[in-house]
Amino acid sequence: MISGKSIQTIRRAIKSKKIKARKSKTPQGYNYMVDRQSLVSLYEIKNADEAKFNNRQSSAEKQSAEKNESTELRNEVSKAQKKASKSAASTEELNLFKETMQKLISQHEKDKENLFRLIKSFQDRMIVLENQVKMLESPKKRWYQFWK
Repeated sequence: MISGKSIQTIRRAIKSKKIKARKSKTPQGYNYMVDRQSLVSLYEIKNADEAKFNNRQSSAEKQSAEKNESTELRNEVSKAQKKASKSAASTEELNLFKETMQKLISQHEKDKENLFRLIKSFQDRMIVLENQVKMLESPKKRWYQFWK
């Protein structure tokens, strides 16, 4: 680190707003782009360290610009591939897709019937168990309580 401080110390300083920084979102979380002037004024960094900081900051900005350009290129390529795949779809592929979908639908119907059978048997078992519980909870009469 240019300031000679740990990452957590810098994060605490950012959180307490002693250092100005901006957040940039990455797939792994957030990166903080620290303002050079606030870091220099807080930790009194010398000129040699400032040059290193400037180099790192500019390389980070270059990397983010390259990432943006690469994502734009990827998006354009994916759009072009989608258009090409749509236009290149032949009737054979469509028929194969149709057959596959019909098989999936028939399998789904069979699975649905099996599920309903399972639910029905579960409901029947629950009714039987409820009746057994009611019988067990009903008051037991003794032989001498026949007059009640």
